[in-house]
Amino acid sequence: MYFKSLKHLTLVLVLPIVSLGILTACVQGRSETATADGSPPSKPNMILNVKREAGACPQTVGIWTFMLPFEGGAEHTAVADIRSARLVASGKKFVEYEAPLRQSYASCVGIAKSERPNVYNFQFRNGKVYFRLDLNQSTLNTTITYQGTGGLRPYVRWIAGE
Repeated sequence: MYFKSLKHLTLVLVLPIVSLGILTACVQGRSETATADGSPPSKPNMILNVKREAGACPQTVGIWTFMLPFEGGAEHTAVADIRSARLVASGKKFVEYEAPLRQSYASCVGIAKSERPNVYNFQFRNGKVYFRLDLNQSTLNTTITYQGTGGLRPYVRWIAGE
């Protein structure tokens, strides 16, 4: 019993500190994680193709994603590569941010969705881009633990467990 309590206490204390450190580094443009050549990742590690329906749209949109596994699950942090975002809606299983599109993409109508995990969604319409994390369709036990903006970029931290 003592070891389970100690393990749980360690997870509760260490995970948020590690996640905050990774997130802070990402938002400030410096990362604690190095790439294979030793340089920090300056580009998002998840790139989604934008499916254009109308107007001039970007070809892709990105998300910096970080995963910290623990026994029975993992903590996920996602930072969308959009700027000047503001929170427009949230709940226990979803969060949505809105940001203005660049003038050259103001006419864009389109979508971009992640496949694995199937939880990230971008919508382009009315001169804005909407970034949404939706855990409602997940088959795992999931919950959003933190949401906010840093460096004007939206981020969200969530946990998936057995």
